[in-house]
Amino acid sequence: MYLKILCKTFPNQRKGSVTGLFGFARVTALALKFMLGLLFMTSLQANAIGNRAPVPDPIKGKVIDKATGSPVAGATVSVKGQSSGTSSNEQGEFVINIPSGKSTLVISSVGYATTEQSVSGSSLNIIIQISQVQAGLEEVVVTALGIQRSVKSLTYSTQRISGDQVNQIRDANFANTLSGKIAGLTVTSSANGPGGASRIILRGNRSINGDNNALIVVDGVAIDNSTPSKQTKSDAGDDNGGQSGIDGISSINPDDIESVNVLKGASASALYGSRAANGVILITTKKGKSGKMNVSLNSGVTSENPMTQHDFQNEYSQGAGGTYSTLAGTSWGAKITGQNVTDWAGNSVSLKAYPNNVKDFFRTGVSTNNAIGISGGSEKMQTYLSYANTYANGIVPDNRLMRHTFNARMNLNISDRLTADAKITYVLQNIYDKPNVGGDGAIGANIYRIPRTVDLETLKNYNTFDADGIEHPTYWTSTDPVYMNPFWTINNTHHDENRNRVTGLFSLKYKLTNWLNLQGRVTSDSYNDFITQKYANNTVNRARRAGGFYSEESDFIAERNVDVLLNGINSISSDLKITYNIGGSILTRSSRYRVNIADGLSRPNKYDLSFATPSGSRQVTAFAKRQLQSVYGTTQLSFRDYLFLDVTARNDWSSTLGSPYSYFYPSVGLSAILSDMFKMPASISLAKVRGSYTKVGNDPDPYRLTQTYNFINGGFGGYIASSTTKSIPDLKPEQTTSLEFGTEWRFWNNRFGFDLTYYKTNSKNQLLPVQAPASSGFVAQFLNAGNVQNTGFEAVVTLRPVQRKDFNWDMTLNYAL
Repeated sequence: MYLKILCKTFPNQRKGSVTGLFGFARVTALALKFMLGLLFMTSLQANAIGNRAPVPDPIKGKVIDKATGSPVAGATVSVKGQSSGTSSNEQGEFVINIPSGKSTLVISSVGYATTEQSVSGSSLNIIIQISQVQAGLEEVVVTALGIQRSVKSLTYSTQRISGDQVNQIRDANFANTLSGKIAGLTVTSSANGPGGASRIILRGNRSINGDNNALIVVDGVAIDNSTPSKQTKSDAGDDNGGQSGIDGISSINPDDIESVNVLKGASASALYGSRAANGVILITTKKGKSGKMNVSLNSGVTSENPMTQHDFQNEYSQGAGGTYSTLAGTSWGAKITGQNVTDWAGNSVSLKAYPNNVKDFFRTGVSTNNAIGISGGSEKMQTYLSYANTYANGIVPDNRLMRHTFNARMNLNISDRLTADAKITYVLQNIYDKPNVGGDGAIGANIYRIPRTVDLETLKNYNTFDADGIEHPTYWTSTDPVYMNPFWTINNTHHDENRNRVTGLFSLKYKLTNWLNLQGRVTSDSYNDFITQKYANNTVNRARRAGGFYSEESDFIAERNVDVLLNGINSISSDLKITYNIGGSILTRSSRYRVNIADGLSRPNKYDLSFATPSGSRQVTAFAKRQLQSVYGTTQLSFRDYLFLDVTARNDWSSTLGSPYSYFYPSVGLSAILSDMFKMPASISLAKVRGSYTKVGNDPDPYRLTQTYNFINGGFGGYIASSTTKSIPDLKPEQTTSLEFGTEWRFWNNRFGFDLTYYKTNSKNQLLPVQAPASSGFVAQFLNAGNVQNTGFEAVVTLRPVQRKDFNWDMTLNYAL
């Protein structure tokens, strides 16, 4: 019955239907109700063991870190001599029953010394301080679904960096500052200047035809990090380079970042579902704090120049075959000797090399960043407000970016049991004269093809006018070239992008009991892009028709996610503790693109669609809507806080798959703290081994299951044409299995340590486009095939060579193979 109800959710994927939410909600509610009853019975049974004495009013308290004063989540609190106990929540709070009279509480937590404290029935709101035994370890990190976990209990590899580390070096795209800080993370920035998209790959490519970028999650909101622009396909010259578009991570204000935690493998990110198969970058931003108002200001200036240049020969002049000629675009003419040579026309000319004619084209890129953050509040309500401004000039002349980021977050303690978290972020970004990259006509190809005997100053006169007043470009050759004058490119070709982005978060968390919490959350991420391209008349490879080229693109992308999460902690006995999370979510994603193209203008260089010539006017549109419904759960069993068993399970129902729309994937992991299990030399602060096995699914893009059709203008009012790509009704979801082993060792109170990881992943059922036989009536078709295997080794070595009361020096070496 369970599957039957969910199968009704997507009755017609071709039409993009996403109905049937009530059926899903009903099933999820029944599942949660069943699990609540089961957990309640388990808790009653667990708390009943050994509790034979009379129970007075419960004791309320809070566990905090003695050094920092911050709450300690997940600390085990038990009554000495009894097997029953409880655990502290995320705020470090706990409630426990004690026998009449005085008793002794035993408090233990991973990485902390076990502490005992006497209490009596009259004790209320006690504060218990515990001390770390391994100073310098980041004991608690945020993992999948915002769940806080002890680092030592993790069964997979993660790395965490603080907001201060992110802000040490600024970049218009925050992702570029992660380069080199995480083992196994490869960040490839584009050559499109400030605001250009960056490719973020964790542990290599897994999909041949799909997306390999890591999932970006900000405060629990999975943001869209794609580059949706269709301009590359609609450009006048499809094979002549293109644009990277704008990615999502570049919109994040680094001053708002509290920490970044990278979940590298499928094991770490299984609970995030399909898009997390490539790993997850979890970004936690700042919250308001109670107390006096705090104002922080941050201003910075950075500059950049090309670090390296190609090695150019400066022995031979413009020309070919040893003869100097202005007709050629190459640099294999006469040898430059300082004496006159004879050119192709028989004239005697003096030659001089200009070794810096490429280097001098670029300028020093200067970026300024200014940010203000305001934090304050009371015990009931805390607020954080921030504004950041980024202005960046690229190294290519005229390329620049302007970005404004507004952020507001409020945390409200409505009652002792109910808390709320609300956040909204608005980003306004404009990029002007974004450089085109790639093949012929792009700025890189134009500048690097300049012959060695061409003076860059002479090229600044980039245009001439004929008798009719028509503008023409000037070249370094006297014939029509393939490559443009770079000054014509930066002055007469323009690619501008404008983005408005809004992300929102609202969550309510209710404490059902001192060991069980229920959270509901709604998140939203949407943005509008407006992109224009202008190519002046006579621009080679770009303006193919008279008058020039102009296009306008409007993109709208939206994601809406609703989820519910039940989490609890129980002490089954003094040695055994169970932590569990059960939830469900509904994710709806939609996109809409519209590109209007004027390939040819009736008035030269009049960049307006109303001047489009009929033969060159066309429109490209695309839309998509998809939904993913999910239920998931995770359980961790902890034995004496040194042996941890993790089990997760998730089932997704995707609208882009055929009936029954479903795919399931589990994971299991085990970690052991050897230094707590066995007596080791005092020099060993931590010794840990871990291993995990995971399976993660991945659904395809929409509209692959049934044949699609397009409307074509022309004839008598237009006609309907079938897509040239054959549908694949029996499409299977891509499946990735991951096996990971690792070990972590710390020595001399964390002065030295290393973390080693080996992994192997296999991604099967790749969705591959292949050529179809002509007799089929199609150009291409899709097949489920292939097996991409990745194996790798990662090492993280940490060292603190200097440790003083007022000065520390920390070093980290990341290595990945």
